Amino acid sequence: MTNKKVDITRYAAEQSGWPSDDKNIKKLVPIIWCSTRKKSKGGLRLTDEGFELLSKTITFHRVRFDSDVDYTSQLLIRLDNYIDCPWYINRSEMYVTDDHLAIQLVLFSGNIAKFTSAKAESIKKSLTSS
Repeated sequence: MTNKKVDITRYAAEQSGWPSDDKNIKKLVPIIWCSTRKKSKGGLRLTDEGFELLSKTITFHRVRFDSDVDYTSQLLIRLDNYIDCPWYINRSEMYVTDDHLAIQLVLFSGNIAKFTSAKAESIKKSLTSS
């Protein structure tokens, strides 16, 4: 099984002309990603440095929020679990690499709390209907 974080980190290093050996990648992972845990899904929130690095080589879609977001730990955990592409967030906007996800977020008018609640409800319904 490949690790998505390691694969993306290796790609970013190669595109930046940096060594992409395992030792260097191991050093870069905590600089690029907010969480260094290996997860089968999610866990792809970028640090400020990671966003700056990846935005040079990967296309991000910006989703603006109607007002500044006061995000909580629970909201960030939900986003981390539901978003399966590299993403970056600040108080006024969010950046994602997935086209489909960007459209979903725009349809929620950038209201990420409402988006995560809808995702949680959808998962809950799919579990109870099985």
